[in-house]
Amino acid sequence: MTSTMLDSPLFAGVPEQTVERMLAAMTRIRWSGSSPAMTTADTSERFYLLEQGRVKISRASRDSGRVLSLEILAPGDGFDLVALLDGQPHDAQCEALESVVTLSAPLGVWHEWLETQPALRRALLRHVAARLRVLEDLATDLALEDTQTRLARLLLTHLAGEPVQRPGLLRGLPQEELAHLIGSVRVVVTRILQSFRREGLIRHDAGQWIVEDIRRLAERAGILPHDHHPTD
Repeated sequence: MTSTMLDSPLFAGVPEQTVERMLAAMTRIRWSGSSPAMTTADTSERFYLLEQGRVKISRASRDSGRVLSLEILAPGDGFDLVALLDGQPHDAQCEALESVVTLSAPLGVWHEWLETQPALRRALLRHVAARLRVLEDLATDLALEDTQTRLARLLLTHLAGEPVQRPGLLRGLPQEELAHLIGSVRVVVTRILQSFRREGLIRHDAGQWIVEDIRRLAERAGILPHDHHPTD
């Protein structure tokens, strides 16, 4: 058992011994990288916790084939919250971005835990509220902001926030995956990233994007400069 699992927001406030018993009752599965992970059939029967690696959750247009990444799961995250709450199949694709290890238990077992563990119920509600806020921000940005603004906000959120949210989440992601996260396409994102690099806002080093000028990137993101401290 890793400290990552004990620190999962899904277990916030739950006694450590209770969490340990729950984790011990789960089934561990390894998924290879760049391959489908949990299917709709899987998540209709079991709720999964990510112990290692990253998983992309996305939806694709049947007409155009364009992909929108709803989120990237990191260790400590759970899936599928929708199926866990309403018991209905959830049409979302899961892709392992690297070697992934999951822990899971049947939905019925999770429902029993939620009924008998008030702290677990409270933690789940807080986590669901946090995810709803993220999806609300995504929907708002898609409807109201241009691609440059959305990309600048993505970089600021994950690379230069105070504190940085979910460090390493964007590590090594190709530009096509960055495009999927903001509802765009690779050619557009590539052009904007090149522009940001020429202007000295960001740089790319060893597979990682690094923010060089937080204040100017924040301006591109439509965020007030005093919300982020400039670099020295």
